[in-house]
Amino acid sequence: MNKTRKAFSTPELLITIVIFSFGLLPLIVLFQSSNKQTAQAKNLMVAHSLGRTIIAEIRSIGFDLLENEIKTSKLGIARNNKEVSGPLVPQHAESMVYPDYYKRFSATVKLEKPTDDKIRVELDIEWKEPNRNFSLGFGTVVVKYGI
Repeated sequence: MNKTRKAFSTPELLITIVIFSFGLLPLIVLFQSSNKQTAQAKNLMVAHSLGRTIIAEIRSIGFDLLENEIKTSKLGIARNNKEVSGPLVPQHAESMVYPDYYKRFSATVKLEKPTDDKIRVELDIEWKEPNRNFSLGFGTVVVKYGI
């Protein structure tokens, strides 16, 4: 009697699916870790851009206003672990306003006057990833001109 098979049997299909899934599993793990690294790189890039922007904004304020800020804290530039949102300097009408995405980052700004003609600015940008916390530090010196 001559039998012609036109389909796969159930055990053959199950074995094929198991072998295929063992081959597919490493690819899934690879894509998952790649996605995680891409997200971390994006946050690092945003933190770097944010830090440079904050430093540039603080430098543009000028020595005299920063010196006054050290004495009075009127502008609110010096901050400790504050969420990055709204304008950098709330009392300054032309201060830049941060996008909502930046709320995941926090900034710590320290102003220090080591000499009469220099102000040191230290900035730390911090953010959280699912498995750990990250921090990126910046610094600059604002000098008084025309003494």
